[in-house]
Amino acid sequence: METRRAETPSGGLPMATGRELSRLVAELRASGSHPGLDSVFEEIQYELDSSIEFVEEQLRGECGFGRRPH
Repeated sequence: METRRAETPSGGLPMATGRELSRLVAELRASGSHPGLDSVFEEIQYELDSSIEFVEEQLRGECGFGRRPH
């Protein structure tokens, strides 16, 4: 299976995979079936969502980490 590298500027997960993983983690948290892992799920979800937001901003050309406004 070939992934689209246009959506993975840093060579990481494809954007669609990151979004799917974030949704899966959210479902796991909401299920309450692993209460001892809730804080871990929360951190994973935060990191994924922050990374996705950052990449989306970069793809739109918005100012972000390491970039200066023109």
